Parts: sequence; structure tokens; C-alpha cells
Amino acid sequence: AVVAGATAVYSVGTGPEGGNQGSNSPEPAPRTTPLGFTGRQFDKFKRGARRLVRRAELPEGELVAHGSRIKGTARNASDIDIALRVDETTFFDLAEKALSRARPGTRLRETMLRRIRQNGQLSSFDLGPEFQALRRELLDANSPVPVQFSVIKIGGKLDTGPFLSLGNP
Repeated sequence: AVVAGATAVYSVGTGPEGGNQGSNSPEPAPRTTPLGFTGRQFDKFKRGARRLVRRAELPEGELVAHGSRIKGTARNASDIDIALRVDETTFFDLAEKALSRARPGTRLRETMLRRIRQNGQLSSFDLGPEFQALRRELLDANSPVPVQFSVIKIGGKLDTGPFLSLGNP
């Protein structure tokens, strides 16, 4: 389960103080602004992310930032990970649509199938060239760091927090 805070979303076992409940090693408090972003930059970035989901007509889901820039462990060259978290049915419906663009038997299709099956992930590339163009316009242009956007299956391998909510698309 996930517990929503005022502006951040916390993984199970962490509270607003960031300490791991039941563990002796405290974790850093979840961030309200990713490393490398000012508050103003991140507000503009969040608006762009919500716009991207709407304009690309992606399904309903939870739009979040996660990864090293949220954990506070990012290096200078680290990207920001953005995910649209969706349920299993929605994920596989979207995966079917994405796979329809890749010819059977090609290396591209095999790579996509591996990401889908092993990671529960559809990358920007998997979502197609129109999506990639929108991502460049609405996210990359408003980010001080490289952007990785994925649709991920809730409960999948890459569905790990902490998560920072980007609001409802």
C-alpha cells in the first residue's frame, strides 16, 4: 500500500519523517523537489508531465517521479525517472497497442517483450515516435536533467519508491 502525504507519496515502511519503521537505519526524508530542480522548475515540469499524459491520451494512472533524484542519491549525470503507474489490465492493454507497431520476429519486438514481461515497463521508445516528440516538447524542454518516462505496472519490478506525486493528469 502507499500512503499519500501533502506533496509526496511514501512507500510502505516509510513515514513523513523518512525513517524506516522497524529498522535501525534511518532513510533520508522523501523529497518534495527532485535533486537538481528548483521549486519553480519542478512546478513547470509537473505541469508539462500532466499535459504530456493528456495530450498523448495515455490511460488513467498515478503520475510520479521516482529514482535517485527523489531518493537523494543522484549523481550529476543522473536522469529523472517519471512513471505513469497503472494496474495490470491497463498496462497489458497499452502493451498490446505498443507491440502492434513492432513486426513479429524482429529484435525490436523481442526487446519490447522483454521489458514488458520482466520489468512491467513500457518506455518512451515503446510508446512511439509521436509520444517521444511530445515528451521532448513538454518534458525535456522543461528539465535541467535528462528525462526517462515510462508506463509501469503496479507491483512490477520497476514499481519501487519512494514516489513523488506529480498530480492528476
